[in-house]
Amino acid sequence: MMGLGLLTMATIAVVGMIVVGGRWALNIGLATVGAGLLIAVVRPVDPIWFVALAGSTITGVLVFQPVVTERIRKLPSATGPPSRAVLVTLLLASTPLAVGLAAWDRQATATIVVGLSAPVAALWYSRVILGGLLAVRVVWPLLALGLAVFNPPPVAVVSVATALVVLVLAWHHDVKVAFHPPREKGKVFPIPPELAPKEVLDAADIDERGRPR
Repeated sequence: MMGLGLLTMATIAVVGMIVVGGRWALNIGLATVGAGLLIAVVRPVDPIWFVALAGSTITGVLVFQPVVTERIRKLPSATGPPSRAVLVTLLLASTPLAVGLAAWDRQATATIVVGLSAPVAALWYSRVILGGLLAVRVVWPLLALGLAVFNPPPVAVVSVATALVVLVLAWHHDVKVAFHPPREKGKVFPIPPELAPKEVLDAADIDERGRPR
């Protein structure tokens, strides 16, 4: 789950930086590098450890290079989704990493269910699939809270804390607006005949005053 969490966060960060140049994408990229280094501190040293450490170090250096930072917006996008909607999605996407770190070598089936269902809820919501808002507001938080009693204590603490934060964020009006943007029915305004192009008047067989010829 730690690997899945790092992979999910890294993918979101890269796409976010390339496509929209979001500052949030740069921040989650830095968080991914930091989490990888944190795992390196507590993980046993072996050949894969050196490969992962080198990859994290190189990535951390490249993230601060001008070729990356110049693509990042200096100001928030005026047309982007509300910050709470972005935050709740990123929080759910990074939950496998947090749960995996908390479980370490003490995991249960409930641990896997909580960790793997979080990014599914994030995808469900972010892709605006029917029921996605309900998934982040009710389904996943209740699942995480209900399975907390079956998890080891560190995992239970992480899952309960994450569920509560998701609940607070998801029930904000901005999160609903991002999923169901307000829509209004358009209105039709007739064009005065004096402003209509001559070919349109000729096709309708009316004169400049809107009267039949």
